[in-house]
Amino acid sequence: MKSDTTHFAEPPGRSWRTIRQEVSAPAMSRKGRQRQFLRWLKFGLISLTVGLGGWGVVMVVDSWNNDRVGLAAAVHSAPVREVTLITNGVLSQKWTKGIVALPPSISLMALDLPALRDKLMAFGQVRGAVLTRNFPDTLVVTLQERSPVARVQASEGVGLTKQLLVARDGVVYEGLNYDKALLASLPWLDGVRLVKSGGGYDPIAGMADVADLLTTAQLQAPHLYRSWLIVSLARLAEADEIMVKARDVSQIVFSRKRDYHKQVAQLDYVIDATQVLPEPNLQSVNLTFEGQVPVRLTGTPEELTAATRSEFPLHPPQRKYKRDL
Repeated sequence: MKSDTTHFAEPPGRSWRTIRQEVSAPAMSRKGRQRQFLRWLKFGLISLTVGLGGWGVVMVVDSWNNDRVGLAAAVHSAPVREVTLITNGVLSQKWTKGIVALPPSISLMALDLPALRDKLMAFGQVRGAVLTRNFPDTLVVTLQERSPVARVQASEGVGLTKQLLVARDGVVYEGLNYDKALLASLPWLDGVRLVKSGGGYDPIAGMADVADLLTTAQLQAPHLYRSWLIVSLARLAEADEIMVKARDVSQIVFSRKRDYHKQVAQLDYVIDATQVLPEPNLQSVNLTFEGQVPVRLTGTPEELTAATRSEFPLHPPQRKYKRDL
């Protein structure tokens, strides 16, 4: 039986392999040519910049290697013409120039910066000093100064004393250029022993606690702080107590183990509550205890009983002039 399948033969010479595959690219538009030009221009500028930078580095290195003496001579030839002071305190540019005492016509490169820094740091008011060269002819001095929190009397011989200042870190120093009103507002220190060390004194221990108390009073109750005359550290190391003598209160005892804000608030209340009593009435206040504030008053029992307000109960013992309450 014969199959009905019919075979169609491809015409000779006709195949997909004979079809031309090349397709001509469309012509580039005007904007396309502009973008291509900008890309080439940017590439050229970057290459030029890199080339000039490399050439500059090569020239500097070559000059340093081949003419080092000439460069050094050029740097050393410019004398220092200006000393610029940057400070967070009150020291002046005139004082700074006097301390560094640069020789005439000295150049920046010839300066011994560590030695000049030691000169500045030898003065207790200076807490930190940084010296930098600002070419071609300027020395820049940046100072961080200490701020005084109290005053102390130092003996200079028979019958002679000198006022010194004490900073928060306990450093004792002679202050310059401070406002007189500021110095007059600082309390005096008592119960401390100044120990000479080199050209100055050893730092006073415990001044950070004293500074915290004084700062708290100054910010929280400035009317109380202004009346404080003397701050004693006599019992600080032994009993953690700071004693204050105020204008109207002979003794106020603070504890550095209790919160200063709370103690100042209690003191403010006690002083306010005793204003109705005969003057002078408040002799001492002890703020070292939790939950109670022992005070000592003056006056007879009858006067105290008559003048006491109900919100400030008093229970005096049987003594006529001074009682612990």
